[in-house]
Amino acid sequence: MKKKFTRREALAGSFLVAGTAATSEAQAAKSVTPAQTEGPFYPDMDNDLTRVQGAKKKPAGKFIYVHGTVYDKEGKPVERAVVEIWQTDNNGIYNHAGDPRQADRDVNFQFFGRCVTDKKGHYTFKTIKPAAYGVRENWQRPPHIHYKVYRRGFEDLTTQLYFAGDPLNAKDGIYNNIPKKDRPSVTVDFKPAAQIGSDLAKSIADGFGQKKGLEKDTTVGRFDIVINAVA
Repeated sequence: MKKKFTRREALAGSFLVAGTAATSEAQAAKSVTPAQTEGPFYPDMDNDLTRVQGAKKKPAGKFIYVHGTVYDKEGKPVERAVVEIWQTDNNGIYNHAGDPRQADRDVNFQFFGRCVTDKKGHYTFKTIKPAAYGVRENWQRPPHIHYKVYRRGFEDLTTQLYFAGDPLNAKDGIYNNIPKKDRPSVTVDFKPAAQIGSDLAKSIADGFGQKKGLEKDTTVGRFDIVINAVA
């Protein structure tokens, strides 16, 4: 005698069949989604802020290079840490809607940069020395570069790099809010390229494909960073 199925059993069976078909479809080979143009709004965020896609001129300002190593608290280099920077142009203007001077910003400057540390924890950026800018009537921020560093397994770090010898450092509330003993760790002495050693100069130049080496009037600074592992 053939078994008669109840309405509930029949519905359950139909869902099982449908579910099996859906699973088979999900596991079937897929076609790669077609690639398309990025359009004009994807941010250019490599480690050379002096070259903007489509720009016909170089940015205004003094070219500088900043390099360093990302370490953990035990002094071990951190590989594949993401290092991001952002700063003002030579006019002290940010590429941000909150800065009301957008009409005057340097369209030949990139403003943002990103670099991933190599096996030795090294990173390098080519940029310009940012200009100071006024926050309010009695407060002018010194030249500085914003940094954000992150890596899985470590706490995110947001900090700023300051230029050694700038007289505005001593008057800056943010800089002076750093404990005095810690200020040297975020204050960088930039030296003429001719004074950093030929091997280092060649290594930096090669990293940017500059067969003629570093520009004669450029300066180079080293900014090492220590990040804290997640407990």
